[in-house]
Amino acid sequence: MFILQRPCLWALLSFAVVESLVAPVLRKSIRKLEPGLDVAVALKGLKAPLRHPLPAVNSTQRVVKGTLPLFVPSDDEKHPIIQEKFQYNFTLKQADDLNYSKSHGLLNGPAACTSLNTIFDVGFYDGADSRIYLAGGYCVIGVEADPDLVAQALQNFAVPIAAGQLQMANVAISPKGDSATWTIFYRSRCSKEWNSFYDSVGCRACQPPHQVDYNACEQVKVTATDCGGLFATFGVPHYLKLDIEGAESGCFEAMGRFPTGTQLPAFVSTEITELAYIDSLYALGYRGFKLVRQDRLVSVATRSSTSGPWGDNALDCRVGQAWRDYGAIRSEMALILGKALDPNDPCPGGTLNIHNKTHKPAAYYMWYDLHASLSFAR
Repeated sequence: MFILQRPCLWALLSFAVVESLVAPVLRKSIRKLEPGLDVAVALKGLKAPLRHPLPAVNSTQRVVKGTLPLFVPSDDEKHPIIQEKFQYNFTLKQADDLNYSKSHGLLNGPAACTSLNTIFDVGFYDGADSRIYLAGGYCVIGVEADPDLVAQALQNFAVPIAAGQLQMANVAISPKGDSATWTIFYRSRCSKEWNSFYDSVGCRACQPPHQVDYNACEQVKVTATDCGGLFATFGVPHYLKLDIEGAESGCFEAMGRFPTGTQLPAFVSTEITELAYIDSLYALGYRGFKLVRQDRLVSVATRSSTSGPWGDNALDCRVGQAWRDYGAIRSEMALILGKALDPNDPCPGGTLNIHNKTHKPAAYYMWYDLHASLSFAR
């Protein structure tokens, strides 16, 4: 492994050079992003400033000053998502990692990202899914509404963000309809995985049966962004992962507005609690489907889950890696929605409808991701 000597390292990662690693769509300003500094990286309209959780830097440690790009909403209809820069102190380890990337030609950033190697991680959360995508060599667009989670991402993924392999967007994606009407966002005090435009999700009580409890959430005003803004800014990905707690329908609607001849994502996945999602994807032209049990992708140690394998590698609850047609998958989902949870059933019921405010009492629930493919091979 070729590593430049330290004197060259400082020149390589000077403020100007690190800033140039990722070409901006529009530059508005450069803000500071330093330990202990309050930064308004927040959702547009969220008044309270965000304290960025960077570790304190000892005065005896040497750091390399640079910048990290972050995409945020704008008032410009032609450019609904724009890029801003934030100053960032890279540790020596991060600087060495960036230097390694440069020596291997890995700092081409967005210029090296195409529709064939890009994944949209819409609902970034803690970045567990993106970490897997990045390790596989994919470019990733991470979309996350919660500014606290974005702040963590800037810290935990500073190297791939600076290298341009990961681009973060701190935007709230609206459900279907006029995005201007979606102004209230519910941030859960129980789990940030439940943050949503719907109070039936974001304001779930922490304990079963998870009925709506407004003490369990924080209401914040936001300026929502239509999912079409993502495609206009970053292009069309190879794989579109959606996990945005009920707002997925807005992305289906946006894809339906693509100009004739526009290539859709080859693969899509979305959490599903209703038949309408299957119908929407079929109407868009998707022909292969899988229902993936998400309970099998939960870490026993942390109780957290990932979206897991995708595309041809995703495992359907009944037929494994094989794809099923529209009729078969719709019939299966209809059965799931109508039956109780039975752990011995390969495709058990017991799902929790995302829009149901009167939840069924249960110790735990079953949840599924729907995977869709433009091509269909049994």
